[in-house]
Amino acid sequence: MNADFPIRGPYPLLITPWTEDARLDIDILVREAEYVAGCGVNGLIWPPASEVMGTLSAEEYEAGLRALAEWAHHRATDCAPTIVATCPGRDSAEALERARTVQCIADETGACMGLLARMPDDAADQTAIEAHYHALAGVVRMPVVIQTFNDGKSPQPDVELLVRLARDYPAIYGNVKEESPGGKVNARMAELLRHPEIKTVFSGFGGKAWMFQGTKIGTDGVISQRPAYASLFVRIYTLLKEGRQSDDPELAGTYAKYLYVCNLGDTFGETDDMMRGPHLYVLQKLGIFRNRLTRDGDGNLSDYPMTDAEKREVEQRMRYCGLLTDAAS
Repeated sequence: MNADFPIRGPYPLLITPWTEDARLDIDILVREAEYVAGCGVNGLIWPPASEVMGTLSAEEYEAGLRALAEWAHHRATDCAPTIVATCPGRDSAEALERARTVQCIADETGACMGLLARMPDDAADQTAIEAHYHALAGVVRMPVVIQTFNDGKSPQPDVELLVRLARDYPAIYGNVKEESPGGKVNARMAELLRHPEIKTVFSGFGGKAWMFQGTKIGTDGVISQRPAYASLFVRIYTLLKEGRQSDDPELAGTYAKYLYVCNLGDTFGETDDMMRGPHLYVLQKLGIFRNRLTRDGDGNLSDYPMTDAEKREVEQRMRYCGLLTDAAS
């Protein structure tokens, strides 16, 4: 598998669907992938790192990725969409084992695949982080997007380290999802993009700073666990590539629509960072999900309850944003 293909543009992270008997719903996972691909995304990511570490079994992880890879390989011959797998780990050995699984799936299916790889949880310093990524480059032959945020479990990789990895392994590294905490993220993005070895810097954190980062800094895509809004992501990205600026009415209007649906988390939950909750109902209304179930680390299911008034609010926002037509509602 040749690793030399571009990773850029909108990369929605799929939301994991569950069956009524608490199994991974692979058919719906593939349906979700088909939906975001139909919106024109460059690729997609699965599963969320928190599920890899606490909800999905190793067998489910492999089965879901294999199903997505087989679907992608049979859907197109031009390496689109790219399937990017997350491969976190409590330590380097655990993360590398997951990476080997992904490489095996890519080899067996012929799908274009990549990795979204944060630092191992126990990486205590820059030396440990660098050692892990050197080891990862010996395991895979595909592009790796390095995610710089690991929930405080490990330090941020230095910019110099990210550039050095991109220089040493140009076919593997050079793509970064920059999510440094606090006020550092914009400055880090700008610093990274001053180095020609860095191919793509993605906006993260739900894309809520994407307007500034895309127009003024030069990020070349977004990674966010909001697949229901893939069509909005694609339109925003297209306008950014045309050189539109923050005062452009169409760009600003499309971005405002995205923020409008993100706000459903604030409206019916604790925060607009909420990834499931009312957004599961959006996926239902789009004809993708069968239910609003979530499985926890103990295998227990919970259903996200919604009143008729809450459903009407979601549907009205979807309609305003062009996600729902009168015929479909």
